Amino acid sequence: LGGWPILQGLSWNEASYNLSRLLIKLREYSHNMIFGFSTLADDKNSSVNFIRVYQSDIALAQRANYLNETKVTKAYRQFIHDVAVALRNNIEINSTEVDEIYNFEKQISTFGFTNYLRHIYFLSNISLNDNDVVSVSEIEFLRNASLMIDSTSPRLLQNYIVWRFIMNRVSNMPKRYRALRDPFDEAFRGTVAQRPRSIICGNYINTNMGFALSKVYIKQYFDENARNQSLEMINNIRTAFLDMLKTSSWMDEASKNKSIEKALVIDEKIGYPDFLGSSNTTELEKMYQDYVFNDSYIYNVLKLLQIKSNENLRMLREPVDRRAWGSSPPTVVNAFYSPPRNQISFPAGILQMPFFNKDAPKYLNYGGIGAVIGHEITHGFDDSGRQYDKDGNRISWWTPETIAKFNERKQCIIDQYSRYVVTQINMTLNGFQTQGENIADNGGIKESFYAYQNWVQTHSNMDKQLPGLSDYSAEQLFFINYGQIWCSKMTDANALNRILTGVHSPGEF
Repeated sequence: LGGWPILQGLSWNEASYNLSRLLIKLREYSHNMIFGFSTLADDKNSSVNFIRVYQSDIALAQRANYLNETKVTKAYRQFIHDVAVALRNNIEINSTEVDEIYNFEKQISTFGFTNYLRHIYFLSNISLNDNDVVSVSEIEFLRNASLMIDSTSPRLLQNYIVWRFIMNRVSNMPKRYRALRDPFDEAFRGTVAQRPRSIICGNYINTNMGFALSKVYIKQYFDENARNQSLEMINNIRTAFLDMLKTSSWMDEASKNKSIEKALVIDEKIGYPDFLGSSNTTELEKMYQDYVFNDSYIYNVLKLLQIKSNENLRMLREPVDRRAWGSSPPTVVNAFYSPPRNQISFPAGILQMPFFNKDAPKYLNYGGIGAVIGHEITHGFDDSGRQYDKDGNRISWWTPETIAKFNERKQCIIDQYSRYVVTQINMTLNGFQTQGENIADNGGIKESFYAYQNWVQTHSNMDKQLPGLSDYSAEQLFFINYGQIWCSKMTDANALNRILTGVHSPGEF
């Protein structure tokens, strides 16, 4: 990489500095520095992939966190210092360089790269040509970053970029280094203790080899009946959504008809991809054919990062299968809506309590996973999803009149949530930042409750009462369960971080 000047002091040789080589080498192992890029479906033509260039992540997530001196900024600078000293065998460093690294990143938060892209894709045996589409999502940032790079010393650039690489890999280092991150995480995220190594390793395997792990999970824990019940609920909630859509007063007929068309062709993925349920392991083995490891933990970590990078790069020349299972493994406890695919996904991991139980009364399941299903369907028509048509192409397909009325209602949601106060830290929510998720939350629970009421009409007296809860009606238990699945507890630091950076409102809202 050319060394880390803050460790080497005056012995660092500037002749070893080569910015392009450094960035290319780090991107080979999935590390985007200053600006990032990835291969993904073309916004305007979802049947092909293109290259998207964007501002890469910064350590404190967003510019607002750099504006004032806080315990978070102090903890971050201390983190840089402590890691550097530890890597230098506890020999003190020049602390001025820590401040320079921090201030440079602060500037980044307020590069020509064509040759860089050509070199990166060449690593995966892909040659770029003049017809390849590159989408730049933050042109002003890239323009300013280029000017800043030109005016910054090689030593500082090397210090910053190598630091961000080390910061990203501290979690893979021995315990004495991992412990150095604890004060920063406590100040920034509110986490106060490291998870057991077994949990960390389990999550790491799930992230990097999740489909192999999912095959074991599905065989041992997942009931096929859960898949069938979930599909029935999806169809019922989609019907409820369509009924609500047809009776909406603010959409004109042209926009309404196109919205109905889109809702009808939403593709659903439930539980797991079919090949994981098969006794034939050919497709699974092909997925991991490049995974060759040795006894070195850090080698294996870097190997996985290299494989993930190559997989993304190779997508540029591969056909797009819009009906394929997404990249998240079935063991994930989450749900998704993909605008380019017009696809909703409910992995096996979320089809369990408290969201779902195949033997539970319907009022609990509709108040749990049902609201999540409605949430994901609504994402197809929220502030972001409404910009994509039924084929996943980003075009304007609502009339200007309907868009104007949607924006009026969207502003109501923004204003409503901006008035909510997290009393724990006496701070209001950011209604603008969370608008998409709030729209989906409000739509999701309405659709699921409507669908449950429809189900009751055709299945009277089929839902059983739970012991000890006879004082509550089925409708009340629907909402009680909905509230229960979002019960949570936050530290003050975590609450602050969620408000500043999160797109989801805290559970109580």
